[in-house]
Amino acid sequence: MKLYNELAPYYFDIESSTRIFKKEIEFLNDVLKRHRIRTILDIGCGSGEHVNALQGIGYTLLGIDNSSHMIDQAKKKYPHCKFDYGSMQDYKSKNQFDSVICMFGTFNYLLTDDDIKSTLRLLQTNLKTAGIAILDIWNAEPFLRIKRKPIAPVCSIKSGDKIIKRNRGFRLTRTNSPVVEVNYVYHIDKQEIKDKHSMRIFYLKELKYFMDEFKFEILNLYGNFDQERFKKSGGRILLVVKKKT
Repeated sequence: MKLYNELAPYYFDIESSTRIFKKEIEFLNDVLKRHRIRTILDIGCGSGEHVNALQGIGYTLLGIDNSSHMIDQAKKKYPHCKFDYGSMQDYKSKNQFDSVICMFGTFNYLLTDDDIKSTLRLLQTNLKTAGIAILDIWNAEPFLRIKRKPIAPVCSIKSGDKIIKRNRGFRLTRTNSPVVEVNYVYHIDKQEIKDKHSMRIFYLKELKYFMDEFKFEILNLYGNFDQERFKKSGGRILLVVKKKT
């Protein structure tokens, strides 16, 4: 996945065009304050923006990512923050945390049931008793309805002295435990880069099954960062779950 490797220096600028980062931080801060959270493990931290922003308002964080390029970028951009290399399926922290966050579809890279179970098992290990996890997950319903979308322009952004044009399309490649293949074409000045991401998309029903199996209680379910009610037709499932005692 070239977005997290050779495109790592441009990652956040590219993604910012389709995100309102301030809203994500406001959402996280509201949920974390409500549960009196102080320490946080950010799995799939990317180039470290959530870690930096939340640390700036008083939380203590460790960010992990399985891309060494992204961790290098995070350390370079935010040397005052803590980062470590590791995957969500096997990272075991020395210390437990009040909360684990997994944002912006990171959970969707878990393609198999075994990967999902390994990750949830480690969430239990890395969380303190009654700790909470916040999971930002792609909802399967819209993809199953559309099935395929041709590659088309998404955005054109400036990152440093580079002009980057992003094109994106997708196709459904598996309907049982559905998987979508998301295809990108980037133009950076005169260079063309093609990239492909396979993502498992989830029905709410199966997420509830996994949470129940690994003894997580669903506290809240939202459809967006404004904390509006989840809708079956919406693209996002935001779960706030609690480790059962």
